[in-house]
Amino acid sequence: MSVLLCSALLACCVIGIASGKPQKGQGRITATKGLKKLTVGIVGDYGWTGWNPANEYFCNEIKPIFAANNITLPREVQKDCDASDRSVIHNATALQTSTSNYIGQICAMKNCSAFISVGDNFYDSGVDFTTTGINRFQEAWVDMYAQGIFEYTPWYQCLGNHDIVQGQAGVDFETKLAPLYDDRWYFGTEGLPYYTYDLVGHDWTATFVVLDSDCFIDKYQKDTSPYNNNYTISCHQDTQTQVDFLAETFANSNADWKFLQLHHPMLSSHANYTELWPLISVVEQHNGVVLNGHDHCAAHYYGNNTNFVLSGAAGFPDLVDCNYGVPLGPYVKFLGSNSKAAANGFVTMEISSKELVFEYYIRNMQYDGGDLYPVKNDMQPSYSFKVKEHAW
Repeated sequence: MSVLLCSALLACCVIGIASGKPQKGQGRITATKGLKKLTVGIVGDYGWTGWNPANEYFCNEIKPIFAANNITLPREVQKDCDASDRSVIHNATALQTSTSNYIGQICAMKNCSAFISVGDNFYDSGVDFTTTGINRFQEAWVDMYAQGIFEYTPWYQCLGNHDIVQGQAGVDFETKLAPLYDDRWYFGTEGLPYYTYDLVGHDWTATFVVLDSDCFIDKYQKDTSPYNNNYTISCHQDTQTQVDFLAETFANSNADWKFLQLHHPMLSSHANYTELWPLISVVEQHNGVVLNGHDHCAAHYYGNNTNFVLSGAAGFPDLVDCNYGVPLGPYVKFLGSNSKAAANGFVTMEISSKELVFEYYIRNMQYDGGDLYPVKNDMQPSYSFKVKEHAW
């Protein structure tokens, strides 16, 4: 190797360290501190790649026979026979790939310092500590988000309903094992499904509380629900623990900005989850912001004096979830949908001491066959809003 090449490589390394770029392989990666402005990408409902559902013959012919003979199928097998999800798997896989590339482009342009997940990281039945689970984690996340801006950028993760189909085993994989598998995958320091973290700038601090909203959903307690398992039954009996965790964390934080990061929506164009009110009331008391997914589209809602940022469009979009682009009331500020299709995309958030700037990046889908959502210039935000009043 020439002296000139050695010098060039050394210079690159020094520049990387001086810029505060996280160094992979040195333990858990977290976002860079001390910036005047820090940009994050908010991503949800994305993990379709690598899902191989149960074969059609079993789902259509054998499953009814088992049911007739009172044979109970494992929850993950029930979910993998979901007809609606099976019908979109090929398109969903392609759309996740295209959208991940799009997110990488936008975040390289905006220099994202972190990604914030709002859940449903692995369709259709999550991952666990099995060969299948390990391979899915590698294909659907490690390899999918590996190049460019993704390579050294932390992901502050969150559980969604598809992530908990495997019960405690699935939760343990994402909260305890995945952070050891890939140090970009962050799930707190206690191995719990709820945690808090701070992003710290030059003259500002932002406190995030990540909760598992699956524990609050009443219909998941029904025997017929694929999400009814040892984990959801147990945590549903103790939702107060998470409510108290949120209240205490916000009360003890002097941060300029406070966020609740979870999967299910309190406000929605498709299904409101009113069981989440104990959490939302805490957010309202502290003038916080809610970041959520679950609905497969992008939207902005404002209600109960609170901004709700929906970013669930990184995988397979569903125009029903954004009500065909038709606002249902004055609380709907933006819907990433038209009468033909919901759009793929995600949301960026720029944090500074002065304000929060949310920008909704919607991918041009005019070329995607039946998913027609043309965007004139998808390297520019399709919608944006600002929050200037600090948290209390």
